Amino acid sequence: MQNMALPTFGDMIEINRGRYKHWALYIGNEKVIHLVTPEKPSRSRCFRLCSSSSSLCSNATITVDTLNNVAGQNRYQINNYLYLTAREDTIIKKDVEKMRGHTIPYNVLKCNCEHFVTFLRHGQSESKQADDFMKDFIEGCCLFVGLAAGAASTAAAASTLSK
Repeated sequence: MQNMALPTFGDMIEINRGRYKHWALYIGNEKVIHLVTPEKPSRSRCFRLCSSSSSLCSNATITVDTLNNVAGQNRYQINNYLYLTAREDTIIKKDVEKMRGHTIPYNVLKCNCEHFVTFLRHGQSESKQADDFMKDFIEGCCLFVGLAAGAASTAAAASTLSK
């Protein structure tokens, strides 16, 4: 479902998948390069995300496909959000040819599709989505600890008063 201006070579494409965004890099002729993981995360893998340093890990294949196939019925837009200067097209093209078809380790927090696309475009890996998740997770933990400490304090005070 196209809902944007036509992308040009090297544009980062943000595809809205509902709870998360998938990222691809436009490489011309209606094609994009992106990461494909073999399966969607299961509940047990999501639990590992919160309970293990391995995070949500698997392998991903670097794939070239048409933008319409990758987006499917999802809305997408050009989002070159880092506003850094993109690397030269010739460098990006060499990396695309070198990487396509290879399998790489995938980690939702450290090496996801957004990290991959920002690396191709700028030469450095970034993921605002992963950073925002970690920020929200840490804030949630702090809130929980604060509420638990407040409840314990209230319980201790109530216990002291009842004696």
